[in-house]
Amino acid sequence: MDDAFIYDFETLGQNPRTAPVVSLAAMSFSRDRLTSNPYTYAELLESVDTIKFDVADQVKNYGKKIEKDTLAWWGKQSKDAQKQLAPSEFDQPITDMPTFMCFNVTKPKVVYTRNNTFDPIFLEQILNDIGSELPYDWWAIRDTKSTIDGMSWGIGIRDNFIPTGLTEHFIAHNPAHDIAMDVMRLQYLAQAIK
Repeated sequence: MDDAFIYDFETLGQNPRTAPVVSLAAMSFSRDRLTSNPYTYAELLESVDTIKFDVADQVKNYGKKIEKDTLAWWGKQSKDAQKQLAPSEFDQPITDMPTFMCFNVTKPKVVYTRNNTFDPIFLEQILNDIGSELPYDWWAIRDTKSTIDGMSWGIGIRDNFIPTGLTEHFIAHNPAHDIAMDVMRLQYLAQAIK
């Protein structure tokens, strides 16, 4: 049974209060399966739901500002990662985010993000902007970087390591891949220490 939830934003700035969000990926998963019935990377990617947002709408209606440094940084990322920046007819208004999140969150015991000073702050700001509430209990939030650092204390593994055999499948800064890879990292370490 799924008891955990993970999500990740891609943005056009580093300031959660002023920058627009490009996309969001979210997924529920079972922490028990990390050791009892391991996930495959492909299975996790298939479980991820994503939503792409209308950046122009956020700039026009919510006063968000695209940061030039972040735009330049995106220009240095892979073509696969950059694809999500192109506007499309399927981009959703930011007001669709609560429905997307509620569809994916079913009162998890824990909620993971890559960095708790980034994604949760973006989420709270967006929800505040549109007059909506958090879809999970605030005390459930966890940080995958800190969890990975704690699980690998003293063995020299970085928090962004890629488990063997997955390098060629991973697209960095694609939010679906970012959260699937974080679950794979947690799984790798959970199996190593069990």
